[in-house]
Amino acid sequence: MQFLNPLALVGLAAALIPLAIHLLHRGPSRPQPFSNLEFLRRLHHRRMRRLRLRQWLILLVRTLIIALIALALARPAHQAGAGWGGGAAPVAAAVLLDRSYSTAFRQPGGLIFEQLRARAAALLEVFAARDEVAVIPFAGQPLPLAAGGDRGLLAQQVRELLPTQEATDLEQALQAAADFSAARPGLAAEVFLLTDLAQYNWDQVEEKQGWLPGARIYIADPGIAERGNLCVDQVRLETWLADPGKRLTPRVRLANISPQPAPQTSVDLYLDNERVRHQEVDLAAGAQLDLDLAMTPRRAGLMGGHVEVQDDALALDNRRYFTLCLPDSIRVLVLGHQPEDTYYPRRALSASIQADPALSLRVGLFSELEPALLQGVQVALLCNLQRLSPEQTALLQDFASRGGNLILFPSHRADLNFYNRYLLPGLFPAQIKGVLGRPGEASAFQPFSADLPHHPLFDGLLTSIPDDQPRFQAFFELAAARQEPLIRFADGQPALVEGWREEGRVILFAIPLSLEWNDLPLKGLFVPLLHRLVRHLSLPPDHDRAYLVGQTVRRHLRDVPIESSIQAEAPSGRKQWISAEQTADLYYWKIPRVEEAGLWRLWKDGELVDLFAVNPDPREADLTPVPRERLLRLFGPERTRFIQPQDELRALVLGNRYGRELWRECLALALALLLAELWLARAPRRSSGGAGREG
Repeated sequence: MQFLNPLALVGLAAALIPLAIHLLHRGPSRPQPFSNLEFLRRLHHRRMRRLRLRQWLILLVRTLIIALIALALARPAHQAGAGWGGGAAPVAAAVLLDRSYSTAFRQPGGLIFEQLRARAAALLEVFAARDEVAVIPFAGQPLPLAAGGDRGLLAQQVRELLPTQEATDLEQALQAAADFSAARPGLAAEVFLLTDLAQYNWDQVEEKQGWLPGARIYIADPGIAERGNLCVDQVRLETWLADPGKRLTPRVRLANISPQPAPQTSVDLYLDNERVRHQEVDLAAGAQLDLDLAMTPRRAGLMGGHVEVQDDALALDNRRYFTLCLPDSIRVLVLGHQPEDTYYPRRALSASIQADPALSLRVGLFSELEPALLQGVQVALLCNLQRLSPEQTALLQDFASRGGNLILFPSHRADLNFYNRYLLPGLFPAQIKGVLGRPGEASAFQPFSADLPHHPLFDGLLTSIPDDQPRFQAFFELAAARQEPLIRFADGQPALVEGWREEGRVILFAIPLSLEWNDLPLKGLFVPLLHRLVRHLSLPPDHDRAYLVGQTVRRHLRDVPIESSIQAEAPSGRKQWISAEQTADLYYWKIPRVEEAGLWRLWKDGELVDLFAVNPDPREADLTPVPRERLLRLFGPERTRFIQPQDELRALVLGNRYGRELWRECLALALALLLAELWLARAPRRSSGGAGREG
């Protein structure tokens, strides 16, 4: 037997009140003169015995009534096999407090997180001193609070917590709770999941069954049936032809994750902190809308912007950030053994210059290759390369290591020994293993595959229409273990691969520029293919990469020595020094964890050297609560309890821990005794009245 409110047992002292009243009203007997009639004396003695018996019985009933009321207030509870009087076993309680950005949803009474934080603080008052308690705030990763067993300090740390901008990782949080319980095998396990129950991440949790075996699971119910949310789900920006003064059209995807429509929703596009486009749209309930917003960059260099929808109850996902890098000039050098080797690339890039004023083209021969020829060149295109002298080979490798970029078309008469022993090992780990197919035979037809994975650079360029597909009678078999091919042939073989040489990049084609091997130079995709590759190589390697809050960021900085001091500036203005890390092929600057959404900047000696965007995870934007049935299937209905906003935590937790409460039975018995007391108190007066009438 346990008492959930043991202080109320003090009320048992009130059971002595009826006895005290009875004793205080007992006075000394006074003799009364009366006629000496023997039969009246005997009648009086019998009546007094019955009256005393009733008085003592009424006294006992009144005492029991007060005692039962006191017991009911003490809330007795009984659990089968627990015995009487012994205390419950101590518990190992893990309190998981969700800090993901969806908990920052604002409702009339405040943020959902404030409600969850208050519950966590209230839970700390429920546990006994012998219980072991861990408060584990989590979003992207769980970070247990360290208080050294000081519950007051732990409560203070809980009150200071705020929601983060990260998405939920429930799997890691539940694993942290499981590890905490497993480290205390002698204690009963309890897990309190204080979360807003938003949809994201529950699928991953359901894939792993058997979470927290033997533990009691308490899940907070936010008590909100409907939480509508508008968000900017995606911003797609193709920057291959971006130039100052040239129109650029980002494609924006908006989402209305709500059962209610959102008419006349305002959408704004900002570039360099200036609003350049405003539009109002109608968003149907539960719908997504793709919207094209035009803008015209005014300058070259690094730029940042964002798309914003009107404010709602969850503000963080109303913005989505992006960056642009517009080169002011791109110098391309095209080399071949003879002028015929450069014919098709020269014609293709000359056509591209008409639409891309940043391009400038120079054509030469391998015999002219010397340091002066590469001065100021950003991209060198090597057409039908057979072999080079050792000095020319070293020159190209040094050009790439200092940030130059190479595009290699091997010759159909390429010296594979030269490539595999001298040229490629000094550029990036790749090999040309041999020739697949036979030149001039249509049976060896192999198109580029639009179905297999390819680099986003070629989105919309590769098609499955036969007439638009180039034909490849033969091609070289490429082996590049650490590089993912940019494009593949239909049989999955690499068509072109990209690698690093310190600061520069190298693209190796599996085909020569020979009409006996393929008709790629005659197809319409050859011009945009070369143009996009040149643009791709001329831009910083990470220029178009966006990150999510909570991720690790690695940035390669062109023309920045590894010993440089680099400072990272968060969108809030907070700064930190970062260092470079070396890999086999290149080095990069690392930020272990980006915790803010917005535009991040990297500075070197006060000069801006990099700009990148960090956004909240759009998957967290779906605020629809997970159904109870799904949670019961996951954790088991026999050990899962839901915490409602109106629930008193002490009663819920201790009642579930110690067993069935008996206060209702105590009150019912007290009521029955009260009725019995009324009958007993009235019965003597009726008997006395009847006797008087007889007399």
